[in-house]
Amino acid sequence: MTYLILGDQSLILKSTLNQIIQAAIDHVDDFNYASFDFENNPLEEIIDCLETPAFLSDKKVVVIKRPYFFVDDKKKLPFKNDLSLLTNYLEHPSDNIELIIICDSNYYKPKSKYFNMIKKYVTIKNLFFESNDELADYANTLIKKLNIQISREAFDILLMRCQNVESLEKEITKLSLFGNYVDADVATRLIPQPLEDNIFELSNALLRKDNAKAMKIYTDLKLMKTDTLVLINLLASQFRVILQVGILKNEHMSNDEIATTLNIHPYRVKLAAENTRKYSLNQVKKFLITLSNLDIDIKRGVKDRYIDFEIFLATANSL
Repeated sequence: MTYLILGDQSLILKSTLNQIIQAAIDHVDDFNYASFDFENNPLEEIIDCLETPAFLSDKKVVVIKRPYFFVDDKKKLPFKNDLSLLTNYLEHPSDNIELIIICDSNYYKPKSKYFNMIKKYVTIKNLFFESNDELADYANTLIKKLNIQISREAFDILLMRCQNVESLEKEITKLSLFGNYVDADVATRLIPQPLEDNIFELSNALLRKDNAKAMKIYTDLKLMKTDTLVLINLLASQFRVILQVGILKNEHMSNDEIATTLNIHPYRVKLAAENTRKYSLNQVKKFLITLSNLDIDIKRGVKDRYIDFEIFLATANSL
């Protein structure tokens, strides 16, 4: 049988992989298990392994990572690959081979030619979380499994600061070592603040016209070697969310309805909604337009990404 597992590195991916392997073979050794990488191993070598029967075992498991051809089938590699070899094998697979292809989010392109071709021949196990609710459900499952008592606000902070399943698992494991009860203060201290949280603080400082605070946050981000263009785009995205939440609030939508409409976490909607009550949407629009123009001018070479962004921060209180 051939499997296509969709998912990033995580406990749930490891568990799914182990279940398939353990169902196929009693133990793992060099004769009944092999792992490859589509970007580092020639396809001829992989197919040769797939067509070689297991030794001293009824079945053999072959795991292959990084299916680059889902993204770019013309990608330059240190060897030439004839992808028709893979197609031919999938059409006539070996009976005693369990083939497992692992596709993480970097390679997941469901509309690509080769993804649609391969999915006809495989059993797909989708481990991606398609919504905030799915990620929250998984977090709750882990929290209950580890017997952690956590406040609602601490749970919101956990989901806000963990952008993927790998970091979520890591931070929940860390919280389990702290004690039986985790409140907002504990979560704030123990869970690292992602770049998005710094952007949130930066946008708040600008809206408050606190230029000194804004410059301090920017200086800290520079020390972390954060690219200025990335900052500009993330900052614009934050102002865009505030503007969208403000507009939808004016249409009398609830926070949960807005979160569903914008596909963002309800806690982020709550924070944005608080800003819409404090500041005018016209002020938010001005920041958004200014950042958009700055981004365009930097990319055209008209302005300097460092100097002119600092000028923006220093003069933002005049907007």
